[in-house]
Amino acid sequence: MQKNYLNYYELLGVATNATTEEIEKAYKQKAKDYHPDKNGGHTSATVLFQFIQAAKDTLTESKKRLEYDYLAGVKKKPEPAPKIVKVPYPVKQTNKGDVAAALVGGAALGILAAIFFGGNSGKK
Repeated sequence: MQKNYLNYYELLGVATNATTEEIEKAYKQKAKDYHPDKNGGHTSATVLFQFIQAAKDTLTESKKRLEYDYLAGVKKKPEPAPKIVKVPYPVKQTNKGDVAAALVGGAALGILAAIFFGGNSGKK
């Protein structure tokens, strides 16, 4: 598939792992080449100069660069860490068998209580 765009790294001619100093150096060179005053105010040079400025502004600020790298697909965004909740008391782990046994035991206890203590409370 053909790519129809340049990313900021390609626009400045630097590697994706370039340092801030390398980015600024590349920006200065490109800015000299495409400055509107040097190119007689040519429209395409002016637009390209604006893109070069945007690339430099984005890639020299660490937070903006990281966001750009995620959006442009340069870096893969890490998966969020699972949220760990700490409780002030110990929590007993239960399994389905324990829950089922408790329910059956509770039902049996209810039946026995009804037999011994008179389960027909509706009569007077």
